[in-house]
Amino acid sequence: MAENSPPAPNYHVSAAVGLVYASTAVSWASYALLAVALPFRFQALGLSVVEYGVAIASLALGMLLTESVWGVLAFRLGNPRTILALGVASALLYAVIGVSTTFVELAISLGLLGALFIFQVPLMRWMALTALGPGTGGRGTGLYGLFSGAGIVVGTALGANLFVSFGFVDLTVIVVASYAVSLLLMILMPWNRVTLPPRQPGLARQVRAVFTRPFAIVASLVILAFIAKSLVWNFLQYYSVLLFHGTPSEAGYVIGAAQATSLVAGAALGILVDRWGPGRSTPFGFVLLTLGAFGTLFSSSYAEMVGTTMVFSAGVGWLSASLLPLALAPVRRPLQGTAIGVFGSFEDFGLLIGPILISAVYAGLGAPSIFLAVGILTALGAVASFLLRRPEQGIPLASESTGPAGA
Repeated sequence: MAENSPPAPNYHVSAAVGLVYASTAVSWASYALLAVALPFRFQALGLSVVEYGVAIASLALGMLLTESVWGVLAFRLGNPRTILALGVASALLYAVIGVSTTFVELAISLGLLGALFIFQVPLMRWMALTALGPGTGGRGTGLYGLFSGAGIVVGTALGANLFVSFGFVDLTVIVVASYAVSLLLMILMPWNRVTLPPRQPGLARQVRAVFTRPFAIVASLVILAFIAKSLVWNFLQYYSVLLFHGTPSEAGYVIGAAQATSLVAGAALGILVDRWGPGRSTPFGFVLLTLGAFGTLFSSSYAEMVGTTMVFSAGVGWLSASLLPLALAPVRRPLQGTAIGVFGSFEDFGLLIGPILISAVYAGLGAPSIFLAVGILTALGAVASFLLRRPEQGIPLASESTGPAGA
């Protein structure tokens, strides 16, 4: 569709959008089934914690290195043949991980999986963000996060039990089967009725066109947000026991509640993001992160820590609905796939350096200092996002496209 198309008509959620959400949920559930069992697999093989950490870093590095590339190619992937080829390759890598028995085999196969299995993410995120029509980027992004997060929660909850009941090889068979379901859902989308932007030539040229000063500022906010996210997701197991005298089981419940809070907050607060505009909304997400971090620092009981963790998690959800629409606001529609891929790479980078930074502060200055460090970073994010000025007419695609899927 031409970039200067007439304003889009009213929208409803089409079958294609439902398939986007369903395939996303099942895809991330299959990944989580494997990921939660990997530590037990390494233990069973007699491999060390350090080797496990290196292998997981290989997975993260694969995602970091290729997500921008998949963003550049996003609008070329919207056909059943390409999706089938890349999906089969991803399923084979899942199977290879299931039969790998050495550190080298696992590290290489996990790195390749990280590089490949996210091929559909930029395209699916773009479709979810645009499909509900003009001025609904926050809502669409929040719903995408809800379904992808729900898949991760389900996979995480089932993976350990399935590993204990059936073993890692049989678990991998379940992973491959569930991933095949997500692949089938992607293939069944009515791609002949999905209006994708025209393809743009040149990977480097597209990245340079996307990486304007406003986009770079939002990218820095993304890094801060995902560093902060590591505080609860990766370290609550430690500080809830050491500082607040909880049990490991209680830590698991709190992390589950935090994940649920962030998912629901992202879907619900996306409506406010659309109403206020992503530029005006983003500072409030960082304010909630700051309140949650400093609130945890000054908590005097386990119950207070849980309460401030929920505030923090609501901030994570708010930012999940606002940062992507904010990043895409100045980006032309044909370049939005590339922009989403580059955006995802900065998310991966934040998740990569967050645990390293927080663990260094933890080891060097003590456990309470991690809340102070994260609180300072999120306060900087609040100030920087407040000072960021841009038009608040919503995402440009709202007046340029009828969205990816027909009504």
